[in-house]
Amino acid sequence: MPGDGIVVAVAAVDSGSSGPAFAVTKGLPGDARFEIGSITKTMTAALLGSLAGDGVLALDDEIGRWLDAGPNGSITLEQLATHTSGLPRLASNQPAGEANPYRDFTARHAEEGLRTVTRAPGAGHLYSNFGCQLLGLALERPAASATRTCWRNGCSGRSR
Repeated sequence: MPGDGIVVAVAAVDSGSSGPAFAVTKGLPGDARFEIGSITKTMTAALLGSLAGDGVLALDDEIGRWLDAGPNGSITLEQLATHTSGLPRLASNQPAGEANPYRDFTARHAEEGLRTVTRAPGAGHLYSNFGCQLLGLALERPAASATRTCWRNGCSGRSR
């Protein structure tokens, strides 16, 4: 998997001793990369819950507040997190027929796709990897802002 970045996975195994045991797979290079896929959805949802709980944002905030969403700006963060936005599984501008349609699909591509995609509002739960990517992109700014505020002033209250 080409590109910059780092992925870290840690597993603690109770070996019956006084602490956790860690192991490295024989022959695995130190710079090995792993695709972690949908595990990130739980991390993104946890971040959403934390930011909402701290009053940094609200679940009913619209994605157009943070992304150039065009006619789809009224999709809420909650709809993205619960797969009820009406967005398809993949954006219409994602490469079709590739083994990994996510490999080169950048934030810029995602915003372009959001502006042009046709939604199916009211369709109920439609699993959408695209929607989860957009949720993560939308949370970047408020999360960074909240982190900076905490570092400067301490996280002593819930304010919006």
